[in-house]
Amino acid sequence: MDLSLRAMRYVRAAMRLGSIAAAAEELNVAASAVAVALDQAEAAFGLVLVTRARAKGISPTTVGRDILQRIDDLLERYEAMLANGAEMRSGLSGVLKIGYYAPIAPAFLPQVLAPLIAANPGLSVALEECDNPQTQAGLLQGSFDAILFVAASPVPQIEVKHLIHAPNYCLCPAGHVFAAQQGVSLHEVATQPLIILDRPVVSTYYRELLERGGQKLHVVATANSTEMVRSLVGAGLGCAILNMRPNTRHSYAGHALSSVPISGASSGLTLCLGTIPGPCRLVVRAFSDACSRHFASDEGQELIVTL
Repeated sequence: MDLSLRAMRYVRAAMRLGSIAAAAEELNVAASAVAVALDQAEAAFGLVLVTRARAKGISPTTVGRDILQRIDDLLERYEAMLANGAEMRSGLSGVLKIGYYAPIAPAFLPQVLAPLIAANPGLSVALEECDNPQTQAGLLQGSFDAILFVAASPVPQIEVKHLIHAPNYCLCPAGHVFAAQQGVSLHEVATQPLIILDRPVVSTYYRELLERGGQKLHVVATANSTEMVRSLVGAGLGCAILNMRPNTRHSYAGHALSSVPISGASSGLTLCLGTIPGPCRLVVRAFSDACSRHFASDEGQELIVTL
């Protein structure tokens, strides 16, 4: 027979006060509810927990005192768990777990998180780079508190906040002919030797964009990191299409780079924040608000290239 937490609270009060009536008064319930809880506890344990005397109330037996101690311990742990859960909802503490699919996340995520961590010494973060499906699956499985991902067929169970729309742009060496232009067309980019960022969602998207003109593409290299793409472009191997840029205008190797807007019918990609719908920890809401503020600021707008 199962014994509910409510019944254990009734038993604890009755055994502590030595009276069913006193426990009922303290708990603001009927005395019969306390008496039933005692009967249920004795049936569940198969033991006599109290002796009953009409004039003297009840007294725990030796085994009853042992059971009372165990009930006290269990209820104390349960109540502590509830208190900790309330603290997690109301305080910026604990570990904030973030999954991200954003190739230039190092250019903005530290700036978003640094003020939160500085103002809340009890807060730490755990960051994990994933692909687009992995971020969403990780959120649904409880591996992440929040995710940053590209808005391409989001899972319906995820609450999505659009952070910034990043138009397509052409990355080229600083000495390239495109670097002197105000904008460049997709057709012009497609005629160049190309470096393709080989990551889920974006690689197919970039190839489809470039193939719209009908010409055969000359892909000289693919790379699965944005910084490698930038370094290959900086070395003069070709041009690339990207959507967001870091705050540096140089590659790892120190080569100067130019980011040229793409004119015409190019659209772009949207970076989103994903969370589980419903009540969430205060730190998740704070992180969401910090992301919105960052991308609305001048610093955040510097991450995109517009005509």
